Amino acid sequence: MRFLTAGESHGPCLTAIVEGLPAGLALDVAAI
Repeated sequence: MRFLTAGESHGPCLTAIVEGLPAGLALDVAAI
C-alpha cells in the first residue's frame, strides 16, 4: 500500500491518494 498526500502548502484542505487496496473495499476515512 502507498499513501500520498498533496495540498499541504495551499491551505487547510488535504488530498490523500491511497493505492494498492482491493476494489470495492470500504474505507473508514476517520481511521486514515
